[in-house]
Amino acid sequence: MPIHEKGYRHYEGKLRGRLSRSLTIARCGTSLALKKRGLIAMVLLGIAPAFVLAVLVYQASRTEEFIKLAGRFIYSSSEWQLLVGKTHTVAVIWQVIFSRFFIWQLIPVASVVTYVGPELISQDLRVRALQVYYARPITRLDYVLGKLMVVAVFVAMLTLVPAVLIYIVGVVLSKSIVVAGETWPTLVGILGGYLLITVVAGVLVLACSSLSRRSGSVAVAWAMLVIVTDAAHGLVGEALGLKWSHLLSLRANVAQLATRLFDVKPEYAPVHWSASLFVLAAVVVVALGLLFRRVQVLEGEH
Repeated sequence: MPIHEKGYRHYEGKLRGRLSRSLTIARCGTSLALKKRGLIAMVLLGIAPAFVLAVLVYQASRTEEFIKLAGRFIYSSSEWQLLVGKTHTVAVIWQVIFSRFFIWQLIPVASVVTYVGPELISQDLRVRALQVYYARPITRLDYVLGKLMVVAVFVAMLTLVPAVLIYIVGVVLSKSIVVAGETWPTLVGILGGYLLITVVAGVLVLACSSLSRRSGSVAVAWAMLVIVTDAAHGLVGEALGLKWSHLLSLRANVAQLATRLFDVKPEYAPVHWSASLFVLAAVVVVALGLLFRRVQVLEGEH
């Protein structure tokens, strides 16, 4: 009886879609990140400003009391008048305080991303796991999207989830359901701000993570990127008095676009917000090019 050798056979089963493949990578990465000691405590500490946001949203229906309260946490009364104008509607007030919340959250987001992000790719490089991924029907795009989703989960914990929950509670507790129709631009701003922070922070930290097998070195590189650019903004702005110095800072550029998404007076009014958009877009495109190039090269090495 002849013996036939079994060679390669084409897989005839049902293939999962790209989103499903990326979600599998994201689920694994998120579960591993949650095992890190102290991460949950860091996230809980990071959402502490949400309690201030909740109080401000509740008080927004009481205009006079709110202006006094906002003067302590956001602006003085004169600055508040310039920001919202003479008409103190709930919609305008919500746009201002939610934009403030997203700016407050930039520091907690940077801290959590520093704790979670560096290991996302560098750990795979250290244990030579890329071939394990690519031995399955997973492309480089699937791999990068999956890793980016891990960052998106933790950014959502600090920004999107508390903001949306407080928005919904604010609508429910408002005096009229009409508030939902008046404040929908705030909800759009929340989603836009979340996507902005996720893309900028996620792409940059993944690009840094692809440069080294040592997660500690990646964490230092990412932290220095955030700190040095912000310090450059402060030094150049104070020493030379340049109005465009905020373009040197990642945090300042994100803050500038966040205020624009909420249709609030920009943080750095003399310079048009499109300049910050151009800077961040250029940084993200360069980081994406570096990231995919590194993943391609490392795939060949392994």
